[in-house]
Amino acid sequence: MGQIKKRSKKILANNDYYMFGLHAVKAAIENPNRRKHELWISQNARAKVFRDNKTPNIPIFNLDNSKNLPISDNKVHQGVILKVSPLKQPDGISELQNNKQPRLVVILDKVSDPQNVGAIARSSLFFNCNAIINSLNGGSSENGSLVKAASGAFEKMPYIQVTNISQTIVTLKKFGYVVIGLDENSTYRISSFEKGNSDIAVVFGAEGKGIRRLTKENCDMLVSIDGNHNFSSLNVSTAVGITLFKLQSV
Repeated sequence: MGQIKKRSKKILANNDYYMFGLHAVKAAIENPNRRKHELWISQNARAKVFRDNKTPNIPIFNLDNSKNLPISDNKVHQGVILKVSPLKQPDGISELQNNKQPRLVVILDKVSDPQNVGAIARSSLFFNCNAIINSLNGGSSENGSLVKAASGAFEKMPYIQVTNISQTIVTLKKFGYVVIGLDENSTYRISSFEKGNSDIAVVFGAEGKGIRRLTKENCDMLVSIDGNHNFSSLNVSTAVGITLFKLQSV
């Protein structure tokens, strides 16, 4: 137990953390840009994780024989736990301009729930987004729960955290992006939006709070999702998935 406590202090010092879950860990092992440090794995999970991968040259512990694991018992690890360093992300939004094709960016205005952000990463990768931008202060940072919810997508989807969402929107507009804010009170529906060949940034607010006032003011337009607006608002990850799907067909 003493050894595990010492490791935990080291994590806090250098931002290393433990990810868990079969899909998340398998994707991390396949990612050459992911720094990996040590692995706990069950015999059953070993066959699934290493079916197409070489065993990494790091310390590996038999999870079946380990009484004291480095994560809490309530985490559903599916027989695999991997200590990693956070991925190196783009230094800023200017790096997004390297892609000459029309770009699609998801902006999260202080979305803090790692489960939601992980699910958003999956949808964003599926719909070929170029990046997710979230608040540095108040937005979820990379962690084990987020990466597990992303189910491997986080290894392939750039995730940029910025200090000022409104200023980031202003910068994107200078780059030529059309910035759309999702607001359930808007009478203009996403299905009526004509995308054309523009670069698009879509802004989503946190559940219950929505997009903040200054963020709204900096958007080019506010839209809502077609549906029953007498019902409570959608979960933010669901709203992202529906919106990205709609943008594929407009």
